Amino acid sequence: MSQDCLHVEPFTSEDIPAAVELTVAAWSDALESWDKEVARVVCEYSVRYEFQDPSLALKITDGGVMKGFIFASNTSGNPVADEWYSQAREKFHSKEHNEILDMVLSSSHGNENMVVREMGEKDVMLTFFLSAQKGCGKRLLAAMGDLLKSRNYKNMFLWTDITCNHGYYPHHGFELVNEKAFDKYDADEPFVVYIYKKEIK
Repeated sequence: MSQDCLHVEPFTSEDIPAAVELTVAAWSDALESWDKEVARVVCEYSVRYEFQDPSLALKITDGGVMKGFIFASNTSGNPVADEWYSQAREKFHSKEHNEILDMVLSSSHGNENMVVREMGEKDVMLTFFLSAQKGCGKRLLAAMGDLLKSRNYKNMFLWTDITCNHGYYPHHGFELVNEKAFDKYDADEPFVVYIYKKEIK
């Protein structure tokens, strides 16, 4: 990979299918015990739900192929994505599948609300950040920081959880400001959600 081949560009709704494929690949280990169709709906919903403000959405490409994306928003919620989710889940009829889908919907909304409670008037939330190629995450994060600075935001917040590489954030200037464990997700190990904050300079 040459750094000269990497390009950060605006993310548009036309990029959603490619972003879904990246998400399916990145989350394959975490979701391996789930039905593949359920897991795919969860991945697509996550992309659609977190794509809340097109003016604060970027992608990075290498040779024209998307290798990562990052979304931000100063609000939370996406009724259009929730409507898509309601329709997509109609094909699932088992209790197990619907319990998973209910949990995903509840946790997506609940975790964002946890972040919003930490935010001030000039703060913003990174709603989705995924990099599938070494070096792309750093470029995306820097580009988003520049974009947010140009909009006079003061701090960026995000939530992540125990299934992700949450140690990435302290290494890139983020401070852990809150965490919460949910016993209901796993009988053997609590499911922990972390909230991080970084000043935009």
